[in-house]
Amino acid sequence: MLRIALDWDDEQIRMVAADLTGRQFKLRAAAVVPIGDRDLPTALRDLIRDHSLEKGECLVAIGRDRAELRQMDFPPVPMEELPEIVRFQAIRQFASAGDSAAIDYMTTHVDADGIKAIVAATGPAQLNPIQKTIEAAGWTLHRVALRPIAAAALYRMKVADTPPPVDDETQPTIALIDLVADEAEIVLLRGGEIVFVRSVRLPPHAPVSAPTSHARTNSLAGEIRRSLIACGAVASQCNVVMWGTEERHGEEMTLLAERIGQHQDTPCQTRLIDPLELVGADPSIRASTGSLVGRLAPLVGLLVADASSPDELIDFLNPRKTIEAKTDTRKVAAMVGIPAALVLAVVWMLWGNLSRLDEQIDKQTAANSELRSKTKTSDKMIERTELIDQFLDSDVNWIDEFERLAKTMPAADELIVKEVTAVANPRDGGGRIVISGLVTSPEVIDAFETAMRDEFHQVTGDKVTQLATDDSYRWQMIETIAVAQSAVREKRYERMRALQQETTADEASQSENTSDDETTEPTATEAT
Repeated sequence: MLRIALDWDDEQIRMVAADLTGRQFKLRAAAVVPIGDRDLPTALRDLIRDHSLEKGECLVAIGRDRAELRQMDFPPVPMEELPEIVRFQAIRQFASAGDSAAIDYMTTHVDADGIKAIVAATGPAQLNPIQKTIEAAGWTLHRVALRPIAAAALYRMKVADTPPPVDDETQPTIALIDLVADEAEIVLLRGGEIVFVRSVRLPPHAPVSAPTSHARTNSLAGEIRRSLIACGAVASQCNVVMWGTEERHGEEMTLLAERIGQHQDTPCQTRLIDPLELVGADPSIRASTGSLVGRLAPLVGLLVADASSPDELIDFLNPRKTIEAKTDTRKVAAMVGIPAALVLAVVWMLWGNLSRLDEQIDKQTAANSELRSKTKTSDKMIERTELIDQFLDSDVNWIDEFERLAKTMPAADELIVKEVTAVANPRDGGGRIVISGLVTSPEVIDAFETAMRDEFHQVTGDKVTQLATDDSYRWQMIETIAVAQSAVREKRYERMRALQQETTADEASQSENTSDDETTEPTATEAT
C-alpha cells in the first residue's frame, strides 16, 4: 500500500512516499519542491505526475502554528479513562477547543503522583482545507499529525539510546532542532521523554554559498535557553541534535554549540542527522532533496511511527478515545434472567398502578418539553453572549497593561524606554505592545522578557542592536508583548463578578434596614 507523507507552506511542498507492507515500508520517493508562481493544487498535480503517486493514503504533518499545544498534568486515573479527562480539561483551557475541535495527547510521564501529557487541539478551520486539498489530489487522508512530535518520534525510535532513569539529575537535556524555512521547531527531551515543545521565528537563512548568519544563530541559542528555563531544565547539561547535513548546517551548528556552551560547565555536544539515512534511502531518492533533506525529518518520522507505533504521534484525525470495557455476556444473561423471572411473578401486583404511572409519564413529558424550550432559549443567549464577548475581546485595558509594565520591567539604571506603541487586534481579540528602548547589556533583555512573560503575555524579541557609544546604555532593543484574548476576557469577567458582589451586598444591606424598620414599628405601638 502506498503511503505519502506530506507537508507544505507558502514557499514549498515537502514529500516522502513509501510502500507499506505490514509493519515494514520501503521508500519510493522524496522531494522538496518549490511552489513558485503555481497555486497549491497545481503544484501537487505536478508532484503526483513526476513521481507516479496517483493513488494512496496521505499522512499530513502540520506545524505548531496551526494548533494549540500545552504541557498538562492530570491526577492518577486509569489510562482507559484518560481521553475523556483530557478532552474535558482542554475544552476548559484552550481557546480553540470547542465541541467540534480535534483534541489528541501523548503521555510523557506516568507515576503514582499523576500523569504528565502533551495536549494539542485544532479546529475544523484548519482540518477542513487539508481534507479538501488531499481529496482533490485523489488521495485518502489517513492522518493529520503534529510536525514537531513526528520528528521527535523518529529520533526516539531510530536514534535515541536506552534512556537513564527519569530521576537521574545528571542526565543531559537533548534539544532536538528542526529548521523549516524561517522557523525553528524545538523539542526538549530528557530521559527519553518529551518535556517541552516550542516553535519560534528566526532571522532569514543565508544562501548556502553565503556565510552563516550570526544573528540567526544567536536568536536560536537564545530561544533554546528560554525553552530550558520554561521547563525547569536550565541547570542541566544541554546537547543539541539538528536535522540536516554538514553542507547546510555545519557552520551554524558549530556556532550554536559555542553560544550554548558559554552558559554551562561542560561543552555542548552536537549531532547532525540526515533523516533519510535512518531508513536506508537510495541515492536516486536523495537526488530531489538536495541540502534541504533535514526538512523531511517529520515526514520520515510520520511514516515510521504510522507503520509500527502510532501512539508516538499526536494525530488530530484519529485522536485517542476512551476504551470501552468488554461485557461478559454470560454474566449479563444471569444478572438479567433471574430478576426477569421475579418480575414476571409480581406483574399482576403492578397492573393496578398503570393508570397512576401513565399520569406521571404525561407530567414528565410536559416537564421535558418545557426544559427543551428553555434549553433552546439558553443556547441562543449563549451564542449572542459569545458574539458580544468576541467584540469586547479587543477592548484591552491599556492602563492596567502599562501599570504592569512599569511595576515588572527592570530598573531605570538598566533599561530606558524610548517609545511604546499599543495596538488592539479587533479581529482576534487582545492586542500587542511594541517597546523600543536602551539597555546596558543583553542580560537585561533576557530579564525583561522573563519578567513580562506569563500565560497571558507572549514576549518576542524583534531586534537587538549594539550602539557605537560610550554611554552605559549601549544596546538598543525592540520587544513585542502580545496580550492574549483570554486575558482581556478574564479581566472583564473579574470586573463583572466584583460588580455583582457589590450589588448583592447593597441589596442585602437594604433588606436588613427594611427588616429593622418593620420590627421597630410594632414595638413603638406597644409602647404607646
